[in-house]
Amino acid sequence: MGQGLDLQLRSTSVAAIRVLVVDDHVVFSDALATILRTESDIEVVGKGGTVREAIDAARALQPDVVLLDVHMPDGSGIEAAAAIKKQRPQTQVVVLTSDEEESVLRSAVQAGVTGYLSKHESAAQVIQAVRSAAQGEALIAPYMLARLLHGMQKKDAPGPATPLTPRELAVLRELSLGRDNEAVARTLKMSPNTVRTHVQNVLSKLKVHSKLEAVSRGIREGWIRIPQEPAA
Repeated sequence: MGQGLDLQLRSTSVAAIRVLVVDDHVVFSDALATILRTESDIEVVGKGGTVREAIDAARALQPDVVLLDVHMPDGSGIEAAAAIKKQRPQTQVVVLTSDEEESVLRSAVQAGVTGYLSKHESAAQVIQAVRSAAQGEALIAPYMLARLLHGMQKKDAPGPATPLTPRELAVLRELSLGRDNEAVARTLKMSPNTVRTHVQNVLSKLKVHSKLEAVSRGIREGWIRIPQEPAA
């Protein structure tokens, strides 16, 4: 059952990252909220336990980041993610779940999530994920990213010509390797501001809301390819 909507309307520093936690396991969500509240730059503004509560709270509270599970009593967290991104694209959604099925991961990316993490990640990793998501950085556990991209990679002829410039395509390739803007800037010998501009151009041209969506589109269309996984 849902835990009931818990809205924390408190004044806080304008620099704090506003986080909404949505999980129907009350013990888990309470523990996660407690951990996040130990960080001076993070404020937990609310909690919920259902898809409906997630959507309503995101609309009312306008959080910077939503952490949510996939499986909830009244539906899928993926549905909630899609609705949240539709009503407020600037809100970053990070899935935090024990479900690591490739099909679920793919659906989450298509819904526009910024990240997808396992509940087995450490508290420090989740905290860093919140900070990265607030900056618009795509984040996903490396082994999940490899599984997703290899499943999406075209095995036949390339797709239609890319609408991206060579530099934009180079940035997209770097993003497909899980690198953040700073790492891309170092690799391609660009300034971070130039990388950010290229990323925004990529998102605009591909009509997507996140780096993960952009990477998945590039993989599906055959514009970028990834190394084959080593044999077991």
